[in-house]
This record gives sequence, structure tokens and C-alpha cells, in this order.
Amino acid sequence: MDSSSCLSLFVALIFLVIIKESCQGPHEKRLLNHLLSTYNTLERPVANESEPLEVKFGLTLQQIIDVDEKNQLLITNLWLSLEWNDYNLRWNETEYGGVKDLRITPNKLWKPDVLMYNSADEGFDGTYHTNIVVKHNGSCLYVPPGIFKSTCKIDITWFPFDDQHCEMKFGSWTYDGNQLDLVLNSEDGGDLSDFITNGEWYLLGTYFNCIMFMVASSVVLTVVVLNYHHRTADIHEMPPWIKSVFLQWLPWILRMGRPGRKITRKSILLSNRMKELELKERSSKSLLANVLDIDDDFRHTISGSQTAIGSSASFGRPTTVEEHHTAIGCNHKDLHLILKELQFITARMRKADDEAELISDWKFAAMVVDRFCLIVFTLFTIIATVTVLLSAPHIIVQ
Repeated sequence: MDSSSCLSLFVALIFLVIIKESCQGPHEKRLLNHLLSTYNTLERPVANESEPLEVKFGLTLQQIIDVDEKNQLLITNLWLSLEWNDYNLRWNETEYGGVKDLRITPNKLWKPDVLMYNSADEGFDGTYHTNIVVKHNGSCLYVPPGIFKSTCKIDITWFPFDDQHCEMKFGSWTYDGNQLDLVLNSEDGGDLSDFITNGEWYLLGTYFNCIMFMVASSVVLTVVVLNYHHRTADIHEMPPWIKSVFLQWLPWILRMGRPGRKITRKSILLSNRMKELELKERSSKSLLANVLDIDDDFRHTISGSQTAIGSSASFGRPTTVEEHHTAIGCNHKDLHLILKELQFITARMRKADDEAELISDWKFAAMVVDRFCLIVFTLFTIIATVTVLLSAPHIIVQ
């Protein structure tokens, strides 16, 4: 036998097998005629009319299409699942060529009139009527998909950080509980395994979070800047860490300077070393700052005056001992009062200089914080903008 004959025989065998497996067509036709010839779509399919028909109900949430806050509507994509047992749709599969199930249009069979009670759809029922899968034991499965528009009380007080609770109420429109027992397939209420997250809400939430973060941060930092700018020496003392961060290192990083002072790394280290050596003592080059040393020279002045008075007494007219001591006491008292006044004035001037320097330090710290916030917010805006533009599939819409 040549190769062409073998190929012809193989094709013939395959054709015979296909024909043999396709012999179910007449059996299905005969089965449909048998089941539907006397079937009444108005008859509730139960063996005993006094018992309710159990219908298992379930739904699969595919997507939340839209939430209409203005009209208080929720639009969703759902797949319903209705399963029941029809007493009039049972057969012996061996008598019909092994046919185990059938697909029948819903208008030819009885099906539960389950509808959404809080529907806001123009046609009220937004389902697409698919075929009903009927098995040989009478089990019927009806899975109609649809776009459902339901009413929902929406409160947007805490938008975009709110949680909305929307209910979907399903039930039989004409049958009561004594005739149709509607049972949930799952205690969770629905299947969310195929749920598609709404990308628009995600983007809105991210956008509002970024905006609120920037606004809140800018308000807080503005208050900090104004607080630093208006601080005085009578109310606030500058902590050492603020001096180190906002007066030395951060200005050096931001390349900021003060009038007459150039902030460098070398000057910062030298200043810190000088503060450790001085230990709160300062040297001043002004003349008034040396007034405190007058007290030491005062004794030399008294002794000199006594010598001068003694010498004058030897050359002038003679004086008594009482007059001599009275003159010395008056000079000592006047000089002491002058010394106290000079010390008070010097202390006030030194205090005023220290307060002015502290106020200047607070204002410079406010400038440093303001410059730092400007750079941070500018970088944040640029990075966020570039990230969004690079993530977009089309930057320029043609």
C-alpha cells in the first residue's frame, strides 16, 4: 500500500469518527421537542405547590463605572447568577445519546423574576438575557450580565477620604417568600475576584493627597518662618542646635551669606572652636566696654588725690583734720556715683547690642528656612510634573 492510499484511509477514519461524535444533534432535537412540547413558562416548576422553590442568588462585581454625586447614582458592571432546579426539565441521559445539558433561550423557560429594587435605569432591568444552562437532573443556571444603575445616598463631606456605603437590593418582583426562597450563594454578598479598580479615582486620590500635602506643608512652614522672623530676645532664646543648623551648616549648603560675614566650612569650624575656648566670655574693643575696669583704677585715683591734697596743704593755708577728711569723702562719693552710672549705661548698651544680634540671628534663620522651603517645593513640583509627563502615553495630543 503506497503512502497516498494510507493518507486517504487516515482521512476517512477521522471523518467517520467525527460523524460518529456528531450524532448528538438529532438527540438534542428530540430532547428539546420532548421537554418543550408540553412546557408552560407560567408554571412554577415544583413538585409540590405548597413548597417554595429555592433559588440560589449570587453576583460578580466586574467594575464600578461611575459614581454620580449630583444625581446620587451608582453605575456598576455586574454578572448575576441564578440557580434553581426545574422539576419539568429532567431526563435520562442514556435515552438521548448521552446528552447531559442544554442551552435554552430564557423566553422559552420559566425563570425567577429577580430584579434590583433600587434600580434607576430607564428600562429598570439592565441585564442582557443569555441562554439558560439546563442539566439532565433539572438544574438550571442563568448568568445574565448587565450595566446596573442604582440609587445611592452619597455623602461627600470628607472627599476624597470618604467611604460610601451603597446597597443593592435584589428580590423577586411578584413571588413572596412562601413561593420563592432566595438564598445567597456566598455570605460575603458577592464575588470580587475579577474586580477592576477604577484608575480615575486612584489618580484623583493621588492628586488630592499631593495637593493637600503641599498646601498643609506650606502653611505650617510659613507660620514657622513668620514666627522666627518676629522673635525677640525678651521672649525666646536661640537653642544651640538652631544656631548650628540654621546659622551655620544649612546656609553653607544653600550658599547663603550675611552682610560682612562669609559663611564657609572653615569659618564654621573656627567659630565653634573659639566658642569652646572662650566659654561664654567675650572680648570687646570698644572704649565703653572697658569701663568695668575703672573700679580697679579708682583706688589709684583716691590715693593720688590724697597725696595731692596733702601737698597742697603744705603749700597753702593750713587746714584742720576735719576739713581734710570731708573733702576726701565728697570726692569718693561723686566718683562712685559716676562709676555706677557708667556701668549701668555700658550694661544697657551691651544688652541692646546682644538683643539686636539675637533678633538679626532669628531673622536670618527665617530667611534660611524660607530659602530651603523654596528649593524643596520647587524640586517637588518639577519631579512630580516630570513623573506625570513621562508616565503619560501621549504628551502632545494630535
